[in-house]
Amino acid sequence: MEMIRKIMHAQQLSPIMPIPPQMQNIRVEVIVLPVVKTNKVSHTAENMKGYLKQYANPALIEQEKNAWTLNLKEKYGNL
Repeated sequence: MEMIRKIMHAQQLSPIMPIPPQMQNIRVEVIVLPVVKTNKVSHTAENMKGYLKQYANPALIEQEKNAWTLNLKEKYGNL
């Protein structure tokens, strides 16, 4: 990735961007980098429906209904 580095007086930047008071009268380094555009995929609930269906095991679906309760009983017994 290409970049540009330049040391300049902060007052030269004031027409372009706000300069904090502590940087008003000093030399600063300016680094210019290109914006890298990414094609971020949006994973909404609507477009994710059925995404893991290929891994579903129909034989275990009935056991899922009581899985949490059975796990608690196994871990803690009958309190």
